[in-house]
Amino acid sequence: MTGTWLEIGLCLVLFIAGIGQIPAELYEAAKLDGAGAVREFFAVTLPGLRGQITIALTLTVIAALRTFDLVYVATHGGPGNATSLPAYEVYNRAFGTGQVGSACAIAVVLTAVILLLTFLITKVQPREDEK
Repeated sequence: MTGTWLEIGLCLVLFIAGIGQIPAELYEAAKLDGAGAVREFFAVTLPGLRGQITIALTLTVIAALRTFDLVYVATHGGPGNATSLPAYEVYNRAFGTGQVGSACAIAVVLTAVILLLTFLITKVQPREDEK
């Protein structure tokens, strides 16, 4: 919940800026074609926000995977290991238990996962010339 609260402002600014870039003529054309509010959203607004959705999704996925500070301050990975995330586990193993090698291995795998997810998110988003 705290992570969502932190990231919602960035996403909101991205989406508001994106909505401002959608030409008003598209909304007028949708209304003339008889589209209601829901159809207008799915036919005009959502496709117009594809770039912003991709950026927001990429940034929030990266932020979620690299979250350390929230877990450290709020729960220290507990109760038990219930809230232990990879970034916190890197810190805990490196500085808490002295297992620097396994901490480094987790960090490298975490970096690879973030790169892979970022690559997949950008590949799923269609390019301008493919529309």
